Amino acid sequence: MCRRSLWNHILRELKARGCGERESGGFLLGRKDGDTRVIKSFLAYDDIDPKALRGHIVFDGSRMDFVWSECRRLGLQVVADVHTHPGGYRQSKTDRANPMIPERGHLALIIPNFAEKVCLPGQIGIFEYRGRDGWLDHSKAGADFFAVRRFR
Repeated sequence: MCRRSLWNHILRELKARGCGERESGGFLLGRKDGDTRVIKSFLAYDDIDPKALRGHIVFDGSRMDFVWSECRRLGLQVVADVHTHPGGYRQSKTDRANPMIPERGHLALIIPNFAEKVCLPGQIGIFEYRGRDGWLDHSKAGADFFAVRRFR
């Protein structure tokens, strides 16, 4: 779940950081309660690794200590990651081979068209990492899997 105002903020950030010509992304921080994840904050890749946005995303994993430090400081955890693609929201071979958090159950969201317009579940890619079993595609489940709502 994500508050609509926060979701809109995340999409604006992705659009601005990508400048309409390159991929951008970040970690979605929040809380997990069983299978429910509530997004509370966004941590952009290029705020962690200034060289991450190169047309495509190349994130320096040695900078994850900053992510974990932010999680401790905020009392949150990484609940998913999000990044943009130039066209649709399908996973690329690179996406499939390089999960940002290689932990079973991690979610990766893909926003089409460099986040040029507001996209809601049903219009984005929603992929769950299953370790050696690959990825599950929840994109078609849309709002039944990932809710963007007006709530406090």
